[in-house]
Amino acid sequence: MSQQVFKRCTRCAGRTRLGPGERHCPTRGSPDYTWGFVVDIGPDPATNKRRRRRGGGFATRRDAEVALREVLTQRDRGQLAQTTTITVREFLVDQWLPSMRMSIGPTTLGGYRGNIERYIVPRVGDLALRALTPPKINQLYADVRDNGRIRGTGPLALKTVREVHVTLHRALEDAVRWDYLPANPSDRATAPSATAARNERRRRIRTWSAAEVNTFATFIEGHELHELWALAASTGMRRSELLGLRWIDLDLERRLLSVRRVLILIGGQPQFKDAPKSAHGFRTISVPPRVTQLLLELRAWQAQQPQLQAIPPERAMVFPRPDGDAWHPDHVTSTLRELVLASGLPRIRPLQDLRHTHATLLIGEGGVNVKVVQERLGHHSHSFTADTYQHVIPGMDEAAATRFDDLVFGDEDSDHPAGGQPPTGLP
Repeated sequence: MSQQVFKRCTRCAGRTRLGPGERHCPTRGSPDYTWGFVVDIGPDPATNKRRRRRGGGFATRRDAEVALREVLTQRDRGQLAQTTTITVREFLVDQWLPSMRMSIGPTTLGGYRGNIERYIVPRVGDLALRALTPPKINQLYADVRDNGRIRGTGPLALKTVREVHVTLHRALEDAVRWDYLPANPSDRATAPSATAARNERRRRIRTWSAAEVNTFATFIEGHELHELWALAASTGMRRSELLGLRWIDLDLERRLLSVRRVLILIGGQPQFKDAPKSAHGFRTISVPPRVTQLLLELRAWQAQQPQLQAIPPERAMVFPRPDGDAWHPDHVTSTLRELVLASGLPRIRPLQDLRHTHATLLIGEGGVNVKVVQERLGHHSHSFTADTYQHVIPGMDEAAATRFDDLVFGDEDSDHPAGGQPPTGLP
């Protein structure tokens, strides 16, 4: 690799170089000059073209040589960012996403691809990667928040904006590691915090009362999705878990089901995956007696259907289409959404908020321990469940205080408390 330190005239428009030993510009004869350098730093990995790094404006030769040595040191340590003109689109779509296929699962990869294609590339895709500054990233986040909603009106959820940030940040970390950037500009951008996204998500939760759940159960009776909805309401299972459920995953005699498979969307197409959302998603759930009876009747009905009889037991789904294939997840959601609207009940998201309803009723009205609810829902931690449903915990605290009063001091109308002895040392 070649390198050179030289003098350059500061008077002429062409910034003419002075030859070795020259003290005056050969073009204008001016004695005014500064020192600069140029050095090869290796081929561009994207184009295989020669790359050179230049520096100039130094007052002395020594200053130019010091700067040159710093560039050489960064080059040798692999710390020198490339001067490539690659765009954000080219880096993300042509290089980064393909490189991630072997290191992450298809669901995560699909999420990254969706964030890139839907939110990032349309806004900054044609920008040079090195021109992606913190202010431009802040503008990206603001525009995604204000104008990123595909359906409906209003700002996009902070959770989604944060997911866009997570995708971009991880990609730019690799851009730094691959010498495209000297530093990650998203480190200095202002992204929504996890706390802000979580608080907004909690405020958006809408749930039904026990009476409203019962009303809808009556309204949906006889519909082809009745049993699916009833199991969702009584277990808090996710849509992907419900649609991935097979009869071999159920033990109806013991009223238990095991979550071992999910049906997810990858690139808009449904695909089965033998793993829930996280390790905590693998779980066994107790099914209420009424819903168990519904499932027994459903299995008996399916056994009489010619289209379903030929399906091997290990593949037989609990909630298939009439032809035996899997429902498209979006069809299930849209159908239940229409039924919620037709019922006249308060509008909720048909499966997401039903899951929240399950948890809220158990914790708030049923007094069920948060740890038990965490295990039923498949949350990754007890603290996440407690934080999500903390709005119902104050009522539990009040009920606990009353319960303690009843246990220790008994009914005010009785002669003695529940323990059989009058209280001592208390008014």
